[in-house]
Amino acid sequence: MILGLELAAGLVLRLLFAQTRSIQYDDAFTILLAEQPLANIVAGTAADTMPPLFYFMLHFWGMVSREMLWLRLLPTLLNLGSLVFLYLLMRDLVGRRAALWSVGLAAMSPLQIFHAQDVRMYALLAFCQIGYLWFFIRIWQHWQAHQRVLGWAGAGLVGMGTAAMYSHNLAIFGLAAPSLFLLVRRDWRLLLRLTALQLVVGLLATPWLWMIPGQVEKIQRAFWTPRPGLIEILQTLILFNASLPLPGWQMAAAAVISLQIAALLVLELARSKGEGAERGFLIAACLTPPVVMFLVSYVMRPIFVTRGFLISGLLYCGLCGWVIARGWPKGASAILVGLTGAAVIISLPYQMTYASFPRSPFREATAWLREQAPAGAVIVHDNKLSFFPSRVYDPTLPQKFLADEPGSHNDTLAYATQNAMNLMPEAAVETAVGDADDVFYVTFALVEAEYQTAGAAHPSLAWLEEQYQEVQQIRFNDLIIRRYQKP
Repeated sequence: MILGLELAAGLVLRLLFAQTRSIQYDDAFTILLAEQPLANIVAGTAADTMPPLFYFMLHFWGMVSREMLWLRLLPTLLNLGSLVFLYLLMRDLVGRRAALWSVGLAAMSPLQIFHAQDVRMYALLAFCQIGYLWFFIRIWQHWQAHQRVLGWAGAGLVGMGTAAMYSHNLAIFGLAAPSLFLLVRRDWRLLLRLTALQLVVGLLATPWLWMIPGQVEKIQRAFWTPRPGLIEILQTLILFNASLPLPGWQMAAAAVISLQIAALLVLELARSKGEGAERGFLIAACLTPPVVMFLVSYVMRPIFVTRGFLISGLLYCGLCGWVIARGWPKGASAILVGLTGAAVIISLPYQMTYASFPRSPFREATAWLREQAPAGAVIVHDNKLSFFPSRVYDPTLPQKFLADEPGSHNDTLAYATQNAMNLMPEAAVETAVGDADDVFYVTFALVEAEYQTAGAAHPSLAWLEEQYQEVQQIRFNDLIIRRYQKP
C-alpha cells in the first residue's frame, strides 16, 4: 500500500509539465533518430556515441503518438521501474522499512524526476543497472542454498547486464560494482561465478563492443567535458539532493544543504561500521561508478557526468533511506528528512519551469515562425541546438541549420548520423540563404554574447547585415529570431 502511494506520487511529479516543458537538443536528436527505419538507427548510433537499444524502444513507442507527453512517458515508466527495483534491493539487503524510505526519497528526487522527463537513454540505463544489482543480491544471498534461485537470477543478471550495455557505453562502470565488492571481500568462488556470467554479457554485447574504439576516438576529439575537480564533485553532490542550475540564494542554499546531508550521511554510516556486509555493498555500489569515472577522466577525455552514473543517485537515496529507517523519528533521521525535503522544495519548482538554454521555449518560437514566415522565406538556425528541437515541434516547417565549425568541441554530429537522419547542415549562411528576399535567422543570446565578449562580430550576422536590412527582432527568453529583408 505505502509503496503504491509512493509510486503514484512519483508518477504525478514526473508528469507535471511533461507536455509543455521544453526539450533540448539531445532529446530532439533522440526523437528524430528514433523515427528512422531500424537500419538507419543502427547506422546513426554506430557513428554517434550511444548504443541503439533506447532508440529501438522509442521507435516502436512513438508509433502510437508523437505527443511529448506520450514520448516522455517511456522514460518515466522506466524510472518508476527503477524505483521498484530499488525497493526490492533495499528490502532484501536491509529490510522493508528502509526500502520504503528509499523509494520515497527517490520518488521526489529532482535528479530522478529530471531524467524521467528526459527523452534519452539514461532512465533505461539506470533501470537495467539497478535490476542487475538486485539479481546479483539474489545470487549473493542464496547461491549456496538454492541452486534454483541461482538459475533465474543468473539469467536476469545476464539479461539486465546485456540491456545496460546496449543502452549506454558507460554502463560497464555500474556493472563492475559487484565484482569490486567481492574482490574486497575475497569471495573468490562467487567472484568466479559472477565473472562467468559477465563473460556471457560481454559475448552478447560483442556486436556493439566492436564500435566502441571508434566512438572513444570521437569522444577524445570532439567532446568538451571538463576534467573533474572539486567543483564537479560539489555539483554532483548538489544534483544528488537538488538540481542545477539554480538562481541566487537558491543555489547557495542547495549547496549548503547538500554538504550538510553528505556530512550527516557519512557520520551515520561511520557509526554503523560493523553492521554487516549489506552496508558495505550499498556504499561500494553507490561509489564505484563516479569514483572510477573520475579516475578514468584523468587518463582520457573526461567522462565524469552525473547522468552517466544515475544509478549512484538511486543508491544514494537508498543509503539515506537506510540511515533514516535506523533512527526514525529521532536525531539524525529527522534532520536528514528535513534537509532532504528542503532541498526538493528549493529546487524542484525552478527545475520544472526552467525555460532557457539549453531548454529554451522552442515550441513557442516554432509556432511563431509557422505563423509569421511567408511562403518563399528562408528560416536558418545558427546551429543544430535550436534546429533539432524546432524540427521536432514542427517537422513540416522548412528550416535549415548551419554546420558546426569542423574540429571544434561542438562538432559532434557525424556525417553518417546526418545521412541516417537525412538532416544535412549548410556549410555557410550564404549557401543557406541563397537568393531569398526574406530571411528569419534563429540564434541564442548566449552565442551572441560569446562573440561580443571575444571582441568579434558574429560572422553570419555580419554577413546578413551587409546584404539585408533587419526589420524585426523577437525574443523567446534567450532565443532570438531576427528577420531580414533585402533593401
